[in-house]
Amino acid sequence: MSCRELIESLRRANDEKIRNLWQDAEAEAAKARAGVAERLDRIRTEHAELRASRVRAAQAGALSEANDRARAVRLSLEQSLSGRLYASAREQLPRLRDDGYPAVFERLVLELPVLDWTVVRVHPADVDLAKKYFKHAEIVGDSAISGGVDAATGAGAIRVVNTLEKRLERAWVEMLPHLIREAYQEVSDGASAAF
Repeated sequence: MSCRELIESLRRANDEKIRNLWQDAEAEAAKARAGVAERLDRIRTEHAELRASRVRAAQAGALSEANDRARAVRLSLEQSLSGRLYASAREQLPRLRDDGYPAVFERLVLELPVLDWTVVRVHPADVDLAKKYFKHAEIVGDSAISGGVDAATGAGAIRVVNTLEKRLERAWVEMLPHLIREAYQEVSDGASAAF
């Protein structure tokens, strides 16, 4: 074998080795690219899931905050409505003095325990009527009372308030939910009729 043939043979063997090295290098690079692409896909998926989770959490937080605000506004409106309804009801109490009031007054007086009442407060128009039932008591006209009696024993040891105002106050807790429900129904019916 001549020198030239030997060089050519070595060159071919070397070219073959270089080709094999390139193929191995390209295969390794392809594996590396595939691994990087797989990791990138996994990172993108995890990031998308994390982003979606954060979006859901933000949406849930915003919805919860909106519900809290809506409840607060509704509670504030219901308190305002309650105050207005109560004021309106108190304004109507003098109307209960119309027809048949002396019988109502008598029933309110008869509900009092039998005691030695010393001071009895009544509406100014009821002073003469009260003298009929409380002969030994000091009768005081009080324009803050729409009807009924506010009676006290000596030194105020026992006091019974059986006025229309006090009866409304006691019944208000039971009346208010019904009135609020009626107000919502009226608003709802009005909104339906508007469409």
